[in-house]
Amino acid sequence: MTDITKDSKPSEATVERFEYLPSDEEYSKDGLRQTHTMGTYLLPLHTTLTLHPDPLNLSKWRKIVFISLVSIFSSLGLSLVSGFGGLLGFYIPEYAVHGADYADITALMTYPSMFMGVGCLTCMPLALSIGRRPVFLGSLVVLILGALLAAQARDYNWHLGARMVLGFAAGQSEALVPMMIQEIHFMHERSTFLMWQSAIQTVLSAGLTIAASPLAGAVGPANWYRLGAGFSAVTLILSIFLVPESRYPRSLVAYGQSSEFDGVEQVQTTAAPVRLSERPALDTTKYPPRTIRSDMRLFVGEFDWVEGWYGFVHTFQILLFPNVLWAFCLNGLTIGINIAIGTTYGAIVTHPPYNWGNDAASYVNAGQVVVAFVALPLLGNGSDKIIKWRAKRNDGFHEPENRLLVLWIPILFGILSATLYGQAGQYPDKYHWFVIVFANAGYYFCFVGANIAAITYLLDSYPARAGPVLVVITAFRGFVSFGTSYGVAKFIETTGYDGSFGTYAGLTALFGCLGIPIFLYGSTIFCNGLGLAKTDLGESWWKK
Repeated sequence: MTDITKDSKPSEATVERFEYLPSDEEYSKDGLRQTHTMGTYLLPLHTTLTLHPDPLNLSKWRKIVFISLVSIFSSLGLSLVSGFGGLLGFYIPEYAVHGADYADITALMTYPSMFMGVGCLTCMPLALSIGRRPVFLGSLVVLILGALLAAQARDYNWHLGARMVLGFAAGQSEALVPMMIQEIHFMHERSTFLMWQSAIQTVLSAGLTIAASPLAGAVGPANWYRLGAGFSAVTLILSIFLVPESRYPRSLVAYGQSSEFDGVEQVQTTAAPVRLSERPALDTTKYPPRTIRSDMRLFVGEFDWVEGWYGFVHTFQILLFPNVLWAFCLNGLTIGINIAIGTTYGAIVTHPPYNWGNDAASYVNAGQVVVAFVALPLLGNGSDKIIKWRAKRNDGFHEPENRLLVLWIPILFGILSATLYGQAGQYPDKYHWFVIVFANAGYYFCFVGANIAAITYLLDSYPARAGPVLVVITAFRGFVSFGTSYGVAKFIETTGYDGSFGTYAGLTALFGCLGIPIFLYGSTIFCNGLGLAKTDLGESWWKK
C-alpha cells in the first residue's frame, strides 16, 4: 500500500474500497471495469480542479448561496407540510360543521407526509436521468402551485388534495437536496456542509412553524399559504440565476470507486504532488469559463434514461438488505411519531389547564431551534470526530458501522420524550406545559439523529448506490411514517395518550436496540454478498 502519511500536504488520499457487485455490473457505462476488490488508488484532485465546468470548482460564495437557496426550498416545503399542526384549531370548527371529525382533520398532515415519499420516489429517478436543476426548479413551481391551491380551498377535499400536492413537491427536500450538495463538495467536506444544510433547514423550518399560528391569527390561515407561495416564488427567481446544474460526468476513478485501467492490465494512477495551498490553474483553453448564461441552462448534458432506470431498480434492490431495511424503518417510525406529536399538541395546549389561544399553539415548536444549534453539531461534527478516532485505532480504516456510535443519544431522548408526552397529554393537571415543549423538541431531536446516523451509515456502506440509498431512506420512510401516524386520533381515543405514546416509546426502544446487531454484524452482512465498502482515511485526513 502506498504510504502517504508522511506528508499531509499533498492533495492525494489512499482509499481502499470493497464492494461486491453483480456480475453484470463489472463494466460501467463509461467502459471502466469494476473489480470485486477495487484496491488502493491515489485521488488526483488536480485532475478535477482543472476542469472549469465541474461544479466542484464553484467559488466559496457560490457554494454558500447554493446551499442557502436549496435549504430555503427545503424549509419552505417542510414548514408548509409539517407546520400545519399549529393551524388545526382554525380549521376544526369549520370542517366539523360539514361532518369531518378530528381523525379527518389530522389526515391533512398524515397524507401529505406520505406524498413526500411518492414525490421522492417519482422525481429522484427523473433527476438522475435529465439532471438535478430542472427537477429542483420544477419542484419549486409545484410548491408554489400547491400553496396557492391550498389558499383558495373551498372545502375539506380541496384542501386535502392541495396539501398532497405540497407534500409531493416537498419530497425533493429529502433526497434531491442532499445529493445536490454532496455533488458540489469534495468527500472530506460533505459531512460538514450537509450538517450546515440540516442546521439552516431546521432553524428556518422551526421559525416558520413557530410563526404559523400568530400569522394565521393575524392575517388568516389562507394568507399563511399565500405567504409561503410568495417566499417560494422569490426562491425560484433567485435559483434560476444562482443554482447551476450539479450533475457532472466523471469517471469512477474521480468518485473513488475504481482504479484506472489501460486496456486489460491495471495501471496504478499516479499524480505529481499538489499542495493544498497551490490550487491548480483552471484549463480555460479547453473548457470555457462559467457565465451566468451558461449556468441558467435548464438542461445540461445529454439525457440518461438508463441511469434513471437503474437508479429506480437499485432502490428496490437494496431495500431488501437487512441494514437498509432497519435504517428506513427506524427513520419512518421516528418521523411518524414526530408527525403524531405535531398533529396532537394543539389539542392539548389549547384546552384546560393550559388554555393557549389558537394563535399561540405553534409556540410549542420553539424548542426545535435549540435542537438546531446544539444537537446538529453534536451529531454532525461529533460523528466525524468519532470515525476519525476509530479509524486511527484501526490502522486508518473506516468502518461504516462507526457512524452508529452516536445513535444511542437521540434514541434515549426519543424514548423519554414519547413517554413524557403521553403522560402530559393524559394527565395535563399534573404536568407543566413545558413538558409538552420539551417532548416535542426531544422527539424531533430523535428523528433528526436517526436521520443523520442512518444516511451517513448507508452512504458510507454503499458509496456506489448513493442515489438509491437516499431514495430508500427518504421515500419509503414516508410510507412507514404514514402507517405510524395515520389513525393517531382513534388510537388515542382507544388507549389514551399514555397508552398510545407509551407504545410509540416502546417501538422506538425496539428499533434502537436492533441497531446493536447491525453495528456488531454489519461487516458479516456485507461479506454474505450484500455489499462492502471500507475507506482508508489515511493519517493525513484524520489528523486534520
